Amino acid sequence: MHRPSPSGVSLGGVAARTREALLLCEAAGYDVVLVETVGVGQSETAVRTMTDFFLLLQIAGAGDELQGIKKGVIELADAIVVNKADGENLLRAEQAKMEYTKVLHFLHPFTPGWKPQAMTCSALNSEGVDAVWQLIEQFRDELTTSGVFDQRRREQNVDWFKSLLQYAVMDRFTAENHTAINDYEAAVGEGSVPVSVALDALLNRED
Repeated sequence: MHRPSPSGVSLGGVAARTREALLLCEAAGYDVVLVETVGVGQSETAVRTMTDFFLLLQIAGAGDELQGIKKGVIELADAIVVNKADGENLLRAEQAKMEYTKVLHFLHPFTPGWKPQAMTCSALNSEGVDAVWQLIEQFRDELTTSGVFDQRRREQNVDWFKSLLQYAVMDRFTAENHTAINDYEAAVGEGSVPVSVALDALLNRED
């Protein structure tokens, strides 16, 4: 089952209520839930804080290798999989895998006690997919035994609390200061009030 949800103004490449959707799926009995981002980038790493295993899926020959390195997402990955390793693209995929392997060697793993790996697969030919799943199961087994898995779940709850708090505070503040915010936005846009002055005045205003 694939259920897309718009990310809207939410950074992180995931919708604001993705966490709730994950809990709902788990409560319904699903033991495997996949979260796909809208396109991982600099501000689209919130998915890392709500998932147990972070898989970076890449393709070779489209500039994704360098883009991935530039965006720093590789540092968050528990594994990097280069897809479309078939046909004329097989050699490029293998080369990309070697490059990612070199990069991972010099990076500090995001998950304690786990060494990220680079792999190739072909979804078209169903080659290498089983190996990727076996790696994910190995990750779960090893980190459950070491206690890291449970610790990550606790950290996810803390991050979820902070995220909801930020949304709630922002929504309430915006609702209670709607007119003033619009006035300051207009003044800032016109250049009559500096941004820092407008912000300070808004945060310290009294009704």
